Amino acid sequence: MKEFIYDGTFEALLTAVFYAFSTKEASTIKRKLNYSPSLLNETVDIQFEKDKFDKVYYAIENKLSTNTLENVYHVYLSEYDNCEDIILKYLRLAFKYGVKVNLAKNNDIILLVDKYCRRVTYEAHRFTGFVRFKEIGPLSYYASIEPDHNILPILITHFTNRFSDQNFILHDIRREKAIIYNKTESLIIDLSKEDGLRIESSSNDSNFEGLWKTFYTSVNIEERRNEKLRRHYMPKRYWSHLTEVK
Repeated sequence: MKEFIYDGTFEALLTAVFYAFSTKEASTIKRKLNYSPSLLNETVDIQFEKDKFDKVYYAIENKLSTNTLENVYHVYLSEYDNCEDIILKYLRLAFKYGVKVNLAKNNDIILLVDKYCRRVTYEAHRFTGFVRFKEIGPLSYYASIEPDHNILPILITHFTNRFSDQNFILHDIRREKAIIYNKTESLIIDLSKEDGLRIESSSNDSNFEGLWKTFYTSVNIEERRNEKLRRHYMPKRYWSHLTEVK
């Protein structure tokens, strides 16, 4: 079996898909991070190649559908251990049977694609309400999050539109990546956990945090307290970054 090893970027992933479709041998795609080689398999290192990426990208978009392309991207963002192989099997099915394959809800691969996509998009939707920014300067704000999936690429449009007149940093400290926006353009950069702590320590937002906690407590109706429902809508693993429950 051939194992195509890529660097973790979406561009290199689609390049690997091109080579996997081109070989007649059984093949699999693995992310270089934490990869453990096998003596039984042939490994091929894949780098981003624009022409190969473009062929796969436009083939999915034009021969299949934009929805199929979004599914591939969301499964990639899920970062599950088997997500690359799910994408490869999904695309083989899609190119064989056409775009209607997405309606085959009794197929194990289609079911997994749907499940992974729902988890990624649902978590991204949750974080549009969970993010708590702290002021670190005049019209400049910082927030840290630890999502289960790599959702910064999904959140970037929402927050740049929402805070278009402010500078902000939205930091995924688990992946050490951050959205940086300067009122003009936004991009995702590498940002270490240590650098994030230094930025956060410059916050002068303690008075506002106190007011927010007071407001949160005052609107709470103790008789209607429902911890099970609360944890359903606001899972406890996110609480460390929520001002009101610290």
